[in-house]
Amino acid sequence: MVLREWADSDTPFMRRLFDADDMAANTDIPSPFDSDAFLARIRQRRTQRIVDLAVTRDGGEPLGLVALHVASGVLGYAIGPAHRGRGLASRSLRLMTKFCHEELGLSRLRLGIVQGNVPSQGVAESAGYVRGDDALVERVNGLGQPKLLETWYWTAPATSGR
Repeated sequence: MVLREWADSDTPFMRRLFDADDMAANTDIPSPFDSDAFLARIRQRRTQRIVDLAVTRDGGEPLGLVALHVASGVLGYAIGPAHRGRGLASRSLRLMTKFCHEELGLSRLRLGIVQGNVPSQGVAESAGYVRGDDALVERVNGLGQPKLLETWYWTAPATSGR
């Protein structure tokens, strides 16, 4: 698996990845999907220290995305409908979690998962995240609808001081 920057050459793949009802319902990716607006959004988010990367098998065709808000340690992920069920989201999340911990020195990471999104909860659990007991957070999804998010956490394992 290779995570890489998005490129203008990815636009032919984007609609198949992101223009899906469940994608907009469970993320803030707008529907109907607009590739040019998506690329502009990624570039704008970069100025806010939010990194959006394409999930690929080998650096080629994008299959989904993983995102990191560097300052807050918040991660997100979305895999295109045709590529789900193959462990891509779990592997991407584990890879980003490892990078955040080992390279950025972050010891606590966070996810916001739409309440009732069982597949995403499974991804989080498989990557070592646990549901917090925080109050639900209301956010607007890509359809402009309010959704409640559960907060999930990953905490670095304690290391022995020996």
